[in-house]
Amino acid sequence: MKQTTNDKIILYPSNWLYNAGVVGFLRILEFGNKGNAFEFNDTGVDISVSAFDNFEIYYFEYVTKLYLLQKINLKDMFKKIDDKEKKKQLFEIEQDLHQKIISIKADQNIKNFFVKIESVLLNTQLEKKLESISSDSEMKDQILTQIKDIYKSIITFKGQADYLSTFYFNKSVVANPRGEKSDRPEDFKEKYLKPILKQNSGDVLCILCGNRYSNEFMSEFVEGDFSILGISKEKFFNFYNYFSKNGVSYNKKCSLCQLILLCAFAGFNLKPFGLKELDETNYIFVNYPSFEDAFLINNKLNEEFKNYKYGIFTDKKINPYINLMKLILEIVKKKSWWLLQNVYFCEIKTSARKDQLKPKFVYFNIDKSFAEVFVEFDIGKYFENLSFLFEIYKDNYVFLSTEVLKRLLERKPLIYIAFKMFQEKINERDIDFLPIESLIFLEFLINQKRRLNMNAKKSYGILKGIEVVGQTVFSLEEIDQEKRFHITQRFLTLVRGARKEDFYNELLRLFVVYKKQVPENLFSLLTESDELTFQEKALAFLTGFINPKEEDKREVDDE
Repeated sequence: MKQTTNDKIILYPSNWLYNAGVVGFLRILEFGNKGNAFEFNDTGVDISVSAFDNFEIYYFEYVTKLYLLQKINLKDMFKKIDDKEKKKQLFEIEQDLHQKIISIKADQNIKNFFVKIESVLLNTQLEKKLESISSDSEMKDQILTQIKDIYKSIITFKGQADYLSTFYFNKSVVANPRGEKSDRPEDFKEKYLKPILKQNSGDVLCILCGNRYSNEFMSEFVEGDFSILGISKEKFFNFYNYFSKNGVSYNKKCSLCQLILLCAFAGFNLKPFGLKELDETNYIFVNYPSFEDAFLINNKLNEEFKNYKYGIFTDKKINPYINLMKLILEIVKKKSWWLLQNVYFCEIKTSARKDQLKPKFVYFNIDKSFAEVFVEFDIGKYFENLSFLFEIYKDNYVFLSTEVLKRLLERKPLIYIAFKMFQEKINERDIDFLPIESLIFLEFLINQKRRLNMNAKKSYGILKGIEVVGQTVFSLEEIDQEKRFHITQRFLTLVRGARKEDFYNELLRLFVVYKKQVPENLFSLLTESDELTFQEKALAFLTGFINPKEEDKREVDDE
């Protein structure tokens, strides 16, 4: 949405794709040292008309950097190296190149900008570093040739078009034609910038901002405007409830909204490969009902992703998503819980194919129950226990803490992951059950809030007490570790099949055999409850039982 005065344009939040475009537009302005050309108001942003001066240059310089950061991948180029130390050196060279590319500033003259790029990519220092890793001169020359080709592709604007085509399939100027086109910035200015300053009021409605302009400054939606979603034109209109009849759309966009859509790519944040999950999306945008907060949150997330990718974190177990949650909830607490209902995550997977029947994106939000648990409990430690790659299905590996977080937000169960991991640990005789404990308690805490909105801390104490009983009720002298694996295997089969009576009978029989009195804390496991499910209680007990405390053995020795 927007309003116009003589010297500024006021933009207001709209749908998430438009909002991503505004964040991208502001990022490009900030990159071009034009941060003074915009100012945030209550929920929107004021844009000075000076923002469009030289914007075509900064637009393509910004694209150039993103393209290079994805294209310069020495690990793929150096596939013949097996030596770990040399691979480490190669990673350091790549990281150094990326950091130098990131640090390159915008320039009003794009030729000067390309000179800066050339000084990073084509220099004797890089050649010497590559020689120190491999004595294979042919391979080194191939790599240098590839880098030269990449540089050539950007000075002719072919590389930028290749990059943008994954977002704006076949879109005029930015992605079509795809080949070399040295006057691409000038064409961009003529087609997408000048009309903004010329457009005047009229009778034709812009479906995005709600303003009316003369027909000559309006244009139909085309596939390239929304191919970021990976869907056809017809599916797009159905998705947004736009009106079309006999193949003709009656929905048009103004020149400024067209530019904003072409900046959406810059509003998205590239996810590090290490945080992959099942949906395999590669970009994320956090939609927020205030441009100032959306700009802050997405910039923070982008920084977190970069830190994770380049190993700036001292602890790889820190998931950027968790830090993002903390920031969002801090803002919400300062303002209003109402905001939480309008914050959601949009994730996409860019593709060269734009004829898919379903959008290649997923979105999810933070519900109030999840937020309350996040604030009340230190659940970050549970996610840290899940920070590793896990084969969730055959040949399908995910970064487990990310997958679990998204499943919780999407209200998908974790119990099946817990069962699979439990079985694998029994088979492998692995007694590190912290990940399983984390799965059980995360799902329990969130579901407890959603189910009954009751005192989760009280129920958490009951569940934790059951786990402790499992750890301490039988010493290792009484039941050794190998036997515990066999017993747990039998119990796990009963829990998976929800065979409560059989589980209870087997558990009581265990106490009878070892002449043990059933601890009072365990009575809650043996009784029905609306607060705690059978599977939650049983898995908590087994998690403790399979991993007894070492102090139990010392107590037996003392006796």
